[in-house]
Amino acid sequence: MKTKKLIKIFLMALSGSIGSILMGIIFLGFVIFTPSTPSFQFVTFGFFGALFFSLFEYNFLKEQILVFIVILVLQLVIFSGRYINLDLVIRDLFFLGSLFISILLYQKFIKRYTRLKLYIRSLALVVIYALLNILFGLLVFIINTNNISLEPRLIYLFARNAILIGLGIGLGVDFYIQNKAFLFNLLRINSLKSI
Repeated sequence: MKTKKLIKIFLMALSGSIGSILMGIIFLGFVIFTPSTPSFQFVTFGFFGALFFSLFEYNFLKEQILVFIVILVLQLVIFSGRYINLDLVIRDLFFLGSLFISILLYQKFIKRYTRLKLYIRSLALVVIYALLNILFGLLVFIINTNNISLEPRLIYLFARNAILIGLGIGLGVDFYIQNKAFLFNLLRINSLKSI
């Protein structure tokens, strides 16, 4: 892998992560840095989603599959503690799946509409992620509880987190795309030799 591409992937992932963290801090406060709370998703999903986004952007298809597996294991370790059970595997597979499928759909379909400004296109990511997160979240709830009654509070939480995390990733990545020439000049990336 070339050095320049690695740095570009890192910068894009960092920008999306920062965007998600800022959204979390603005709307929920510093509780997002507490791993035992669901709000910690703003840190983990923000980073995982932004990393996955940047791998798509720079065409690292094989690495995407590897990253998904590594991220799933990391997510299980971070949130499960000493034990891992099937409920946790299902939960993380579905929630990470909703994030990654949203990014995949955005990259495959929405990104093509170049007439729309970048920041407007990032709203499409928000809508897709919110809908998928609600759907997948309700599936996790039904699978784990065998209860098909829908709770409005759960729908609200699934939608709120997806909207804010998706918006943070989208705006962070868009900021990177809009300012990458400046960042590359500042960090002298164009003068780096590839390995």
